[in-house]
Amino acid sequence: MKMSIVVRADLSMTCGKAAAQAGHAAVECALKALNSGRWRKWAEDWLAEGQKKIVLAAYSEAEMFELEDRARSLGLPAEVIRDAGLTELPPGTVTALCVGPGPDELVDAVTGRLKLYR
Repeated sequence: MKMSIVVRADLSMTCGKAAAQAGHAAVECALKALNSGRWRKWAEDWLAEGQKKIVLAAYSEAEMFELEDRARSLGLPAEVIRDAGLTELPPGTVTALCVGPGPDELVDAVTGRLKLYR
């Protein structure tokens, strides 16, 4: 089981801002999965296995929504994060996407071609 967190690499976020956005994404998807009959078993297995996560890069808002659509079409939990606009970015800026927790092969079908976020 794994979770992929995709962060917008085309934005000028500081490392701390990017980390916070990745954190928001992970929490949103974990809670969504735990509170859903549909994904609860996946979430419980993911928690028991050590909560594997990977942080990857996307380069546009459009790419984020394409990934979200692909995740949902495969039956995976997915959540797009929009910034509140209190610090570095305008309100509503899409900053991150979480896919999972779910089986590795399903998550990889969505995010497996992406490069690590740097």
